[in-house]
Amino acid sequence: MTKKQLYGKLLAVLVGGLLVCSACHHTDTSGAEISLEKMNGFPSGNAAFLKGVSALYAGITEDRLIMAGGCNFPDIPVADGGKKVFYNEVYATPLSSDTAFRWKQVGFLPVASAYGVTISTQKGLICVGGTTADGSISDVFLLSLQEDVLVTDTLPSLPMTIDNMAGALIGDLLYIVGGNVNGVPSADMYSLDLSNMDKGWQKEPGVPGEPRVQPVCAAQGGKLYVWGGFAPAADGREATLSVDGYVYSPETRVWTSVATPVDKEGKSISLGGGAAVPWGEEAILCIGGVNKDIFLKALQGIYSGKEYLSHPAEWYQFNKNLLLYYPAKDEWSSLGEYEQGARAGAALVADGVYAYIINGELKPGIRTNEINRIKENRK
Repeated sequence: MTKKQLYGKLLAVLVGGLLVCSACHHTDTSGAEISLEKMNGFPSGNAAFLKGVSALYAGITEDRLIMAGGCNFPDIPVADGGKKVFYNEVYATPLSSDTAFRWKQVGFLPVASAYGVTISTQKGLICVGGTTADGSISDVFLLSLQEDVLVTDTLPSLPMTIDNMAGALIGDLLYIVGGNVNGVPSADMYSLDLSNMDKGWQKEPGVPGEPRVQPVCAAQGGKLYVWGGFAPAADGREATLSVDGYVYSPETRVWTSVATPVDKEGKSISLGGGAAVPWGEEAILCIGGVNKDIFLKALQGIYSGKEYLSHPAEWYQFNKNLLLYYPAKDEWSSLGEYEQGARAGAALVADGVYAYIINGELKPGIRTNEINRIKENRK
């Protein structure tokens, strides 16, 4: 298998541990205490979807958690040549303080897809780009609920196809960063002004450094933070895996480097394939991501495709650390190691009280249908 073929196989299976207790507690060095609970209930109408998906669209609107799309290998494992299946079902469940979900299918996406960006707004969920079984897309649409019935509105399309990117909202400006732009790994950034959508998408200054497929991104304090991502070898350029991060100021339109994610021992962590959300008004919560050394070797072709895909889940060493980044101090803090966070392609959705880790990969090609909930126990 050539390096290009291996990259295609890896990207096809990567986007986002066994639960050992129903409620785990941990206190980090900064004094923040959290609880982590397994949620009960998952849509059961589609046996293939019930196996769990990765790279789905997910967010919160009108006190409902919504899951849409996603993909998995429901029949034959990818290591044995299985075919990836994409989904178009949209499910919603009311949110409450208990651990029971009551899912209901409310409609369908315009097309079965995954690997896009979801932005929660007061009007609904904005779903941006992604890819289908036939290739990458430029579609952008708004999902909203009217009496538990899905309503889909079309928004300005991207100026090109983009998938495997990250994104966040600052005020009325929706940003997407990195990913594959027209099939080419990129560090580009684009914005859409939701208060003036007639202008369409605008190109912004790109993230410094190498292209970033599957970075993580979150907004905090009116600024945009980005970490991680990877790019395959192409056009004489070696494969790269980024662990560093940058912050973007919409006011100055300038990127500035920020601290690299680290564990309690100070070792750098890759967040590529992970997820990030604002945590209160002072921090950013980051979960998951591939192991930087193992995945880079795979990108470099050191492992054959079959060899790389055939190990048990623990061999891949996905990031178990639940991390908090504090912009004011430019510092990282670990909330502890949790198997429930060791995911690639999981969705991470926050409602101001809880953060939900939704599905994702346990290893390349193998998904979980677990949903776990993180809560900060304030003193």
